[in-house]
Amino acid sequence: MSFLLAQVVKYLIGIVGITAVVLIHELGHLVAARLCGIEVEVFSFGFGPRLIGKRIGDLDLRLSLIPVGGYCRLKGSDDVRRSLRDEQSLFLEEGSIFAASPVRRIITYLAGPVASFLLSFLIYTILSIMPYEVLSTEAVVTTVNDHPGLFDPEATSPAFEAGIRSGDRVLALNGETIADWEALERILPASAEHLFLVERNGQSFHYWVEGEKQPDGTYRYGLAVLQEPVVGNVRSLSAEKEAGLKKGDRIVRSQGEPVHNHLDLLATLRGELDRVAFTVLRDGEKVELSFHPRRGDDGKPVFDFSLLAATKLVKPTGWALSSGVGRTSKVLHQTLDGIRSLFSGTQKDLRSNVTGVTRSALLIGDIASLGFEQEAKLGLHALLYLLGVVSISLAVVNLLPLPAFDGIQIMIALLALLTGRTVRMRTYYVLQVAGVLFIILVFIALSGSDLRHLLSLRR
Repeated sequence: MSFLLAQVVKYLIGIVGITAVVLIHELGHLVAARLCGIEVEVFSFGFGPRLIGKRIGDLDLRLSLIPVGGYCRLKGSDDVRRSLRDEQSLFLEEGSIFAASPVRRIITYLAGPVASFLLSFLIYTILSIMPYEVLSTEAVVTTVNDHPGLFDPEATSPAFEAGIRSGDRVLALNGETIADWEALERILPASAEHLFLVERNGQSFHYWVEGEKQPDGTYRYGLAVLQEPVVGNVRSLSAEKEAGLKKGDRIVRSQGEPVHNHLDLLATLRGELDRVAFTVLRDGEKVELSFHPRRGDDGKPVFDFSLLAATKLVKPTGWALSSGVGRTSKVLHQTLDGIRSLFSGTQKDLRSNVTGVTRSALLIGDIASLGFEQEAKLGLHALLYLLGVVSISLAVVNLLPLPAFDGIQIMIALLALLTGRTVRMRTYYVLQVAGVLFIILVFIALSGSDLRHLLSLRR
């Protein structure tokens, strides 16, 4: 498979997923409108001119020229046109969105975001009942002072000062068995001191270690994990793959420097690298290989291989529904924090956090493809999780009080409900035109960012 074809496949995976999320959002509007007695003129899969379709009563169910996303058009466009021609009169057709009561309009416009939230909840509930794998790295540690090039050169290591040395394997903490590094990393910051039981050269040693208190109230111990420099996965069509790097290769030298663990490897791959040279041990023989790493948006090298990581299977426990609510709530809070940082100006790198449809589709497809390359279940899990994120983001953005979004429509209906006065058609028309112009400008800006990203993929 060529590079271009691989990118197309990733894009299709992402765009099909995004389109499904958008259509479910729009389906929420359609169902609510029907229940509220509001007619739906068009429900379109895609945008642009109508290609094919089927009329179901007054509804035109269609496939449009550009099969990306979709929309639901409610009856009421004739009301706007006729009222604009004769500003002295307000024309309201039967079944029009404008003829409906404010409560019915609020329900109809709110139904899209609600459908998106429900989709995310359903996705995360399904994921919560699926067994999944998590990292389970052996708790072999190093002290940060042994790697000043990777960690703060002035950082202290309370663990080193107490007697723990690089290469020690942590067996227990405060008398409790430590299963892996991930468990150790969760427990350490919570307490001011711990009793370590470590294994070194076949012998066991106990050490009391007092942590260094941090501004946030947690404690640091100056420890990091050590991993074997064994290749676990190499992306297809990558420079590493073309150079001959394979799963199971043990990297013993990088850039001419000896490599004993993953931190040694990281130390050699820092900075502006044009060419990377590895010596790997494969089937007892040393193999020399080199490659030019691809560049990210910031021009820095990006590596398309990962080291072998131990995992363990986790079976779901507890109630799936509560787990679905918890995951949905977590992603919602992360989305709100992201939007808040954009509007407050605290988010400095907008290009990496705000993307257009094309780049979003590629990111979703790329992450899902990475999972599929290892195991179908991993790819499906990654794809569903990301679509849940997209669905929540779609709901939140649509609730913003911006022209052409559901949020402004809800505000207009709410204003009519509270004051008994309806917004003038000309004002409504101006808001709609402003909304369309706003969306076009955002689309152009994001498309430009996406184009720069696409042009950088093979640099």
